[in-house]
Parts: sequence; structure tokens; C-alpha cells
Amino acid sequence: MKISFLGANRLVSGSCYLIQTKYKKFLIDCGLFRGEESITRLNYLPFSFRPEEIDFVILTHAHIDHCGKIPQLFKEGFHGQVYCTKSTMELCSIMLPDSGQIQEEDAQEENQRRLRTGEPFVEPLYDIEDALDCLILFRAVPYQYKINIDENVSFRFQDAGHVLGSASIELWINEDGKTSKWVFSGDIGRKNKPFLKNPQRIREADYVVIESTYGGRVNRPYRQEVKKFFSIIDKTLKRGGDVIIPAFALQRTQDIIYELSQYYNLQLKQLVHRDKKLKKLRFYLDSPLAIAVTKIYRNNPQDFAQKDLRIMENRNQLLDFQSLRMTSTANASKQINRSRRSKIIISASGMCDGGRIQYHLKEHLWKKESSVIFVGYQAEGTLGRKIVSGEKCLDILDEMVDVKAEIYHLDGFSSHADRDELIWWLKGLKNKPKKVFIVHGEKEESESLAMNLDEQLDFDAYIPVMGETFLIKDKQITSQGKIKDSSKELQLDEILTDLNKIKHKFHLLLTEMELFGLENEQESLWYTIKGKVEELQKDIRRVKYLIKENELEV
Repeated sequence: MKISFLGANRLVSGSCYLIQTKYKKFLIDCGLFRGEESITRLNYLPFSFRPEEIDFVILTHAHIDHCGKIPQLFKEGFHGQVYCTKSTMELCSIMLPDSGQIQEEDAQEENQRRLRTGEPFVEPLYDIEDALDCLILFRAVPYQYKINIDENVSFRFQDAGHVLGSASIELWINEDGKTSKWVFSGDIGRKNKPFLKNPQRIREADYVVIESTYGGRVNRPYRQEVKKFFSIIDKTLKRGGDVIIPAFALQRTQDIIYELSQYYNLQLKQLVHRDKKLKKLRFYLDSPLAIAVTKIYRNNPQDFAQKDLRIMENRNQLLDFQSLRMTSTANASKQINRSRRSKIIISASGMCDGGRIQYHLKEHLWKKESSVIFVGYQAEGTLGRKIVSGEKCLDILDEMVDVKAEIYHLDGFSSHADRDELIWWLKGLKNKPKKVFIVHGEKEESESLAMNLDEQLDFDAYIPVMGETFLIKDKQITSQGKIKDSSKELQLDEILTDLNKIKHKFHLLLTEMELFGLENEQESLWYTIKGKVEELQKDIRRVKYLIKENELEV
């Protein structure tokens, strides 16, 4: 058999692994690349295989960096089955159409730019219709139920504890009378978080493919982070401010709702006796996607930890509570900021690079009594990253906004296992695997995990590069280098075009900097220049990446 690593190699997105046996060719995950432009441009490279030749896909969970290219796969000829858990199938039914809408909007925005420059128009990777049509391929499989594809390939899902429906995969492949067992961790969750079950450890494996998102760090204790979260809310409300929480629609929003319900039930009742203003406190979930995801969570309590499920059912508050308002319509969203009540607003997107959260930030960032609490990772180049990095004046919806609100970044809410939890998960193996492949992590995180696996467990760990293929034969595993794909089609001409654009931007920037030297009181011009410098830095990083990936000399 062969395995090719086609995404999430030395970065945290684009998960996709191609497995080829004598009789089958299939994928584990098929996700979108996320992050800065140099990474998202990888989405537009052709598949390094023929989609119509893929027999089936086994999907670990519904995050877009794991499932987001399945509609494109379908659009280009794939018509096999997509196997996943019931909850993942239901979540994909809303996550993928939402992604299709984003693909359409991104293509429209890019074509507006190209209209001005005379460049040819682009097509979206896929549209809403493609995303809806591909759902017919999805097949729900229960946890711990072994599926036999044929006499040579079978698999089983185990609960990964990362998000609702997330799974690790046990995969058995028989060739020439010999069976090897592969384990794909998917994204592994943290232990002892509320309402989701702990990650299920797997006892046996010949080969393991494990994520390393936080392979080089230890997260702060979850309950300690929640305590800090509550103290920020108390302090903000007492000074008459509102709390804004940018949150990812899938899992992070539900974590926050759960904790706010505890805050409402256990603490708010005591506080209202001291401050009557708190009686008027309202909690808002202002994101149509997050609202739809939350409803799917409520409909799938079979995936919840029994202890927390009993608590919620006893209170008749399954990810809900009396003061929580869900605003699906744009008109209802606009009414939120007109209310004089104290409020806590959860909104998307989690990195503030689109969605309703931008309107709430525009309304509250300039108010020194308000607080913005980030509860997730903020990628470089996003509005969220700029805010947590301490920028004091930002362009939001074509208006410059001063940042005077209190800004907090609580990364202890993460749904990813940290270094110690990943090692704990691997310690569940009875025997040492022949090889451990480390994926889904930035270079430093993957390297740190590899070092710790070598020192603590004496595991043979390897970090594959993008496109690297391995042949497994007669109990031997050998690298065959990078899979031949279509990425070379970018080639030297596109890179040289990008370099010329950078040169042109640089000359324009020098002119503006000269003007700033003459009129140094123009603060808005300074922020314009600063933004263009950041754009140039992103352009240069992208070109460097393309040169390296295409092994070109410029």
C-alpha cells in the first residue's frame, strides 16, 4: 500500500491523506487550507489525484479544515461514499453550504479586483449548490462499529472528544495475506472538558498518524480559565460595559453557552442582590451558523458526557438558559446594540475576519468600559490577530475605530489536546508502533512533539512534508518522495508576475512614506502605510513559499 500526505503537513489546515491499496484508492479527510494568503492559495491548486478514481472518503469531523473540499471533490467527479458519524453528517449539512456561500463571495470579491486590473475572472472552488448536492454521498456510522468495505479494508470510529461527532479512525488493511493496522487520531480533544466525552484511547496500532496542533505547549487548566472568564465579566458589568465574545460556530460557541449557563445559575442570582442593573443583563448568540450548530448539538445528546447531560436535563437547559436570546435575522442583530440593557454578545466569525462580529466590534471597541474576550486562536493577518496584538486604531467596515475597550485572550478554552494530553493518548497503546507520523501542526509544534515522543516513549516519529508518499511492503516502510501533482503549473511565470506586483507596491509605498515625512501629523496616513507594509510582508511570504514548494530558482 501507499500513503500520501497531501495537507496539514507542518501547518494546521488542509487535512487530507491518500491511501492506495491493490484494489482501493481512498481519502482520510479532505479539508480546506485556512490562514494567511500564502496558505489559502493552496486551495486553488488542482488535486494531485483524479477525483473520479477515489472510491470513498473517511471523515474525522465537521471542521472545514477537514471536510471543506469534499464539495469540490464531488464537483470534479467523485461519487463514492463519505463515511462519518451521525453528528458529523448533520453538522456538515450546514457547515458545507455555509462554506459554499463564502467561496462564492470570495470569488465575487476577487473578480471585482480583476475587473479593475484586466485579469481573467476566477470561478469559486464550489458553490452552495455543490455543497448541498454532495451531501447525498454521506453515510452515518456509529462509534465502535466495525465497517467492512470489502475483505481487505475495514475501519472503526472511536470518540476523539474534540467536537460533537469527532472521531479517531482505526483502519485495517490486508494485502498479500498480511494485515496492518493504521490509526488516524483526527483532532484530539482535551480531557475533562464540559459535556463532551473524554478522548477514547486506542490499544493497538502498527502505524499512527497524530495531530500536533499544540504539540509543544501545555494549556492552562480549563477551570482556571473559566474562573478568569467569569471575573472579566463581573468587572466589565460593574463598570457599566458590555462583553463581546468572538467565537467559532462549531464547539467554541457551545462551550461558552455552557459556561455562561453556569454563570447565570450559580453566580448571577447572588450578584443581583448587590446590583439591580444585573437583573437587566441579556445574553445574545448572534450568528445564524452558530445557532444552527447549537440546535444540532441539542438534538444529539447521545454524544454528551452523562454527568453533564444529567445536569442540563435536570435544569431543562440543554445548551440554553432563560436569559439567552438567539438572533437569526439581520434586523434582530441590529437591535442588539440599540438596547440599553447590559449585554454579553457571542458572535462569529471567531477570528473577526467577517460576519456580524465586525458590527459589534465597531460599536464597542471605542468604549473604554467594554471588554472583548477572545477564546480561540487568531491567525496572522486576521482582524482578531490585530486586536489581540495591541493595535490601537483599526479599519472596520471602512471606518477607522480607536481601540479603548479592555482586550483579553483566553486560549485555555481550546478544544485541542496539548502536549501532555497527546502523549497520554499515545500511552494507551499496548505496544510500540512501527512508526508515528506527526501532522496538523506548525513546524515548531510538530518538532517539539516528535522530540518528546522520542525521549519519553522511544517512538520512531517522523514529520512528513507536503505531498510526501510512503510505500509499505513486506513490513518495510520507505519514502518515495513527493507525489507528482499539478502544483508545478504555478511555475516561474506566476511567481515573476507576483514579484513585479510587489516591486510596484513597494514604489507606491515609498511615495506615501515620503508624504508622511512631510505631513507627520496625519495619523490615518500612518495606519494606511502600516497596513500596506503588512500586505507586502504577506506577499513576500507567499512568493517565498511558492519558490520553496515548486523547487524553483528565481
